[in-house]
Amino acid sequence: MKIKYLVLFFILLSQSLLAWGNTGHRIVGEIAETYLTKNAKMQIKKLIGHHDLSRISNWGDEIKADSMIFSLSGKAHDILRVERLLLNILCHLRGIATLTAQMVKMAKSVNPKVEILATRKTIPGIRVLEKKAVVHGGGMTHRMRLDDAVLIKDNHLRLCKDIKTAVGRSRLRHPDLMIEVEADNSAQALEVAKSGADRVMLDNFTVEDAKKAVLDLRNISDIEIEISGGVTADNIESYAPFADFISLGSLTMAAPPVDFTLHVN
Repeated sequence: MKIKYLVLFFILLSQSLLAWGNTGHRIVGEIAETYLTKNAKMQIKKLIGHHDLSRISNWGDEIKADSMIFSLSGKAHDILRVERLLLNILCHLRGIATLTAQMVKMAKSVNPKVEILATRKTIPGIRVLEKKAVVHGGGMTHRMRLDDAVLIKDNHLRLCKDIKTAVGRSRLRHPDLMIEVEADNSAQALEVAKSGADRVMLDNFTVEDAKKAVLDLRNISDIEIEISGGVTADNIESYAPFADFISLGSLTMAAPPVDFTLHVN
């Protein structure tokens, strides 16, 4: 019974918060995909992994504080038995969407082309819902799963000869996946750009260090640049001009919940 009402809850919620409904946006995404060039499809795959446009196309609507988002009917005992569980999940997800929308708005105010990404730092069991909440807030996902892309981090590099070797082996083993390498300093970032990787992640760079690194990178490469680590609402506008992507674990791990209540009429 709990599962039935949980499914019903999210079905009703999705239809209430989408301007065109779930189907309308999926149709638009499916039609758009047929017009993409081969190169455009490859670039989009780097962003959304194994998903297709029809599955991620959506439209997050803003709601006012005093709005009723949906109503349902049924046996009082069954509804009240799962009330707290459903409200907890809803408050958490709307908090993620709200925080994402705020970050997206601030970042795009100084760089309209930058994309805000959620990481795999999610609560076990509800990753799909949390990632969906990020999309509703105007963000995107970095990776849903490990096999969506190759991300070579500092621990991986300690197990390999050098960055170029790590990228080469990854490309040979996974030719269809986007390859990204985490850099801890400017010198390492330049090495990543020369290695053949698709994207470099500037990890825990200060704003000034990121600015310098990006200037150096752009002198030798058009590699995609992602900034991650230490990005907050207080400094995201300072980082945004230098990034193609900004990823934040805080979107899913530190978003304050947005309160919702259930009232019986």
